[in-house]
Amino acid sequence: MKAIPSWVMAVAIALFAFAGVGRAQDSGPTALPLFSIKSGEMLLLRTITSVTPNCEPLFESFDSIDVIEGPPDISLKFEPGKIKTYTTSRTCPDAVPGGKVMVTASDVAERKEAMLIFRVSYKTRSGPWQQTIRFRMLIFPRVQAPGTADGQTM
Repeated sequence: MKAIPSWVMAVAIALFAFAGVGRAQDSGPTALPLFSIKSGEMLLLRTITSVTPNCEPLFESFDSIDVIEGPPDISLKFEPGKIKTYTTSRTCPDAVPGGKVMVTASDVAERKEAMLIFRVSYKTRSGPWQQTIRFRMLIFPRVQAPGTADGQTM
């Protein structure tokens, strides 16, 4: 049996230890993106597109958004359009076909925190594709300014 150098064993132990720490942190509630929205707002939540490493567009058409888990006072919709994007090595010079996932909060009575999990399905030149996306959502009622009836300031 061949002897394993001590530095190899030390690196293996360190990688094992750090891998365990990373997994514990990734599974915690702070590892998810946090998004806040107030009642009555419509905000950009996510962009959807697909490109090659050379920035050639792959996105062809949008199929659906399926909310897997989420609070009843928010809704999602897809708005098609051109998207500025990037690859792992560069920013693409031109906007490419894709779209925006927009989130709307309505009729929020009290502040709440909720998990939002949704799946976006679309077609690319390579075939059908889907992404499952998770956010921690902070949802707030509309805050009325003192002296106004509808929360609008003058």
